[in-house]
Amino acid sequence: MKTKRIISALLCAIMLIVTFSGCEPLDLSIDPSDKNAETAHVEGIDAIGYTIPYLRTDSLNPYECKSEVNKSISMLLFDPLFNVNNDFSTTAVIAESSSFTNKNRLSVKIKSSLTFTDGSALTAQDVVYSFVLAKRSELYSPLLLNFSDASADGSGGVVFTLKTADPYASANLTFPIIKANSDKDTNSSDDYSAAVPVGSGRYQLVTESETRKLVANKNRLGGYYPEYKQIGLKDITETSAVTSLFELNQIDFYTESFADGAYKRYTGASTTFDTTNFVYLGINSNSNILKDPAVRRAISLLIDRNNISSVAFADFAKPTSTPFHSSFYGTKGCSMIPVKYDEEAAIELLERAGFDTFNGAGVRYSPKSGQIQLRLAVNKENGFKLAMARNIQQTLAEADIKVVLKEYSYNSYVNAVKEGAYELYIGEVKLPNSFNLNGFFSENGAYSFGINYECESATDYRLFLNGEKTMQEFLDTFTDELPFIPLLYRTGITVKSSKLKTDTKTIVSDYLYNVNEWTVE
Repeated sequence: MKTKRIISALLCAIMLIVTFSGCEPLDLSIDPSDKNAETAHVEGIDAIGYTIPYLRTDSLNPYECKSEVNKSISMLLFDPLFNVNNDFSTTAVIAESSSFTNKNRLSVKIKSSLTFTDGSALTAQDVVYSFVLAKRSELYSPLLLNFSDASADGSGGVVFTLKTADPYASANLTFPIIKANSDKDTNSSDDYSAAVPVGSGRYQLVTESETRKLVANKNRLGGYYPEYKQIGLKDITETSAVTSLFELNQIDFYTESFADGAYKRYTGASTTFDTTNFVYLGINSNSNILKDPAVRRAISLLIDRNNISSVAFADFAKPTSTPFHSSFYGTKGCSMIPVKYDEEAAIELLERAGFDTFNGAGVRYSPKSGQIQLRLAVNKENGFKLAMARNIQQTLAEADIKVVLKEYSYNSYVNAVKEGAYELYIGEVKLPNSFNLNGFFSENGAYSFGINYECESATDYRLFLNGEKTMQEFLDTFTDELPFIPLLYRTGITVKSSKLKTDTKTIVSDYLYNVNEWTVE
């Protein structure tokens, strides 16, 4: 018995060390999108099997491109250090492993003998060069807000310095690795003929006259053997042409994120992919009425997230009751408050907070704080969010709370939020893959509008990042205080033609995850 107790204690101690260090378990295997990594090499068909769109007016430099269309292509041309799976854990790609040397220094070992498509060696210096570009880019900089520096460690690896501790930081290292200085010729006035940086991805770009295609990179990660060696690229001049071309059978696959808040009709089989686009209800902490956490909790209970996700967001969203995605492995095993509408519980909270009488207009009233009349700011140019705002207005009215919608054009909405001209506002932010919340809980945080950055939730979050509190302890504090109200995470879709016979699979960081398996009729 004594021996068993000693073994049990040692196991517990090991688990505590792992938890405190914040290092998630790493899958150090080769990128699983290479299904042939452990099987005999079978040469694929040397022909174009299917065609995807290419936006001619946008760059194929991953640090210059603006469109989802060309971003999808860059996922094929360039490999990252890590892929992010659908539970937001990481799988090593160019990286071999990662570890924290202290809470603010993340060391990443690079796989040896990797090469770019031009045959040159992929080194730590290329990773550092790519990091600098990623920090400057519109697309990848949100992932790296908490990273201050990267440097080669002299032994083939890279050390990333964090501004604050983040146990899940490796999930943000999904930026494309390009060969250093190979992007220097991409600023041509003719985007079509502009050079594309050299990568090490699954495919490389081949230009023939005025047509382009992708050709499999046989040397990628020691070998890459897709069912079809070539992917066709169909030129488009604007993204609105994608659905028309799909219906005309000129392309076989595309993605749609519905980022503009407008539903777009699509045909063909679709697969949903998760994003870190977090939609929440911002709260003005200076509001006399909303200073009481009980009132904030009541408002949260009066929001029907499931209805909003299915109706206002046309099923392209997943509800959440916490700041984290419902699939996030970091909250596995934690007790969560349910995502549900509960008018009875909300009214009980309101009455206990003193809002147990009504004024002449039938609006809930407290002799101490006055009537609950709230201005809700929303960007009226986003159809999904405007529908959400009207839904919230309706459900709060059922509990005798008056909500006045302040519908603004985008620029006016941004100014109203910055100036605090609201009690509530509908916000959206693309969080990093680690779900780092510093942007909410730090002074001058990028999305801290209305939040008291010295609130108890902010304090407990910092303690969690430093390993001094558990995720459950932070969640308990957050759900009791609710400095902002989580609503949902947006989703996107991939659409495939009937020509493609293989089920297309996506992960968070790669919408064409199993492209090597695709077959056609």
